[in-house]
Order: sequence, then C-alpha cells, then structure tokens
Amino acid sequence: GLSPSMTRAGLVSALALWAWYYGRRFHPVTLLAFAGAITVLVNPSYEWGNLGWQLSFAAFAGVMIVAPLAHAYFFGNDKPHFIAQVLFETVAAQIATLPIILFSFGQLSNVAPLANLLIVPFVPLAMLLVFVAGIGAYIVPQFASIIAWPAQTVLDIMIAVVNWCAHVSWAQTTLKLEWWGVMLWYGVLALLCWYMWRVTKYRFQTSSIVE
Repeated sequence: GLSPSMTRAGLVSALALWAWYYGRRFHPVTLLAFAGAITVLVNPSYEWGNLGWQLSFAAFAGVMIVAPLAHAYFFGNDKPHFIAQVLFETVAAQIATLPIILFSFGQLSNVAPLANLLIVPFVPLAMLLVFVAGIGAYIVPQFASIIAWPAQTVLDIMIAVVNWCAHVSWAQTTLKLEWWGVMLWYGVLALLCWYMWRVTKYRFQTSSIVE
C-alpha cells in the first residue's frame, strides 16, 4: 500500500529513473527536498506525525549523502569492494536514523550492521523473485503457490536471519535521547558532511543513483 515509506521510495525511484532516461542527474539534496515537499504537500502530518516518513527520509539521506562522502573520504577515487560498500551504507543509514530511533524508542540496535551485511545480498534476488511471483500468479493463478515458493523461501531465510540477530543477548542497548540531543546530533553530522565534502571535493552532480 501507499505507506509514507513506500510513497517516498516509489517517488524517488520514479524521479531518478525519469532523470536518468533523459541523461540528467538529480543532486541527492535536491531529490530529497523535492520528494519530501511533494509528500508533505499531499499529507502535511507526515513531517511531524509519522515516524515511518521520518525514518525513510533520514535513511535515504544517510545512504545518498553521508555514505558517498565517507566513501570519497576513506577510499578516494577507488571504488570499495562490495562488503565495504554495504557496511558504509548500512552504518551511514544507521547514523542518520539513530537520533529519531533513540528519541522515539530509547533502544539502540547493536546488531544492525551485522544484520544488514547478512541480509542485503539477498534483497535483489528477493525483489526479482517476488516480481516473478506476482506476474506468474496474475497469468496462471492456479499455480500461484508454486510460482511463489522460491520468493517465499528467500524471504523466510531473510526473516530467520533477522530473528537470529534479534535474539542474541547483546542485540540492543537502552539509550534515550532528548529533543536537544537529536538537534545536536544532526548538527554535528551536518558539520562532518561539510568537512568531508571540503576535503574530498566530492561532486554529487557527477554521480548517479541509477547504475
């Protein structure tokens, strides 16, 4: 359904693909602001009253702004290998969303980077199999359960990994952050991003989120 996070993902993907088709590129900050403005225009309560919307945009900012700057700062022009890239993007997304999580839930996940490293490689395969299952079930609904079996198996494995990570004794830590801590966190993060950008001269305009 059109949940705030799914709306954001669909809108960002559509805009990025549209720009890519015409040989253009969105600056991540512009894309983030534009998608945020459209979704808030449709439903103003998203900005202050919907945690899913806030976490979705924070994670997007982490992956599309913080992670590339960190890549450029630590690796320069060398492209990091897959594990390093996943780890950087996972940590960047967690850093960007952590203030909201600590403010709202008061819980810090200690296994999030590990869980993402184990899960992310399966995501493209899961998306492909789910797409195939959806098309197959539409064409031959009497065989829907058989066609969906591969997708269900991969999804079950992903869920099992998440459950295993969640049940380890050190999976989470109780830590509450007040509103002023959230503001301070994002202020420091913005300064760090500015510093990495100044040092690396990273050009978002020459990068593309569609590869």
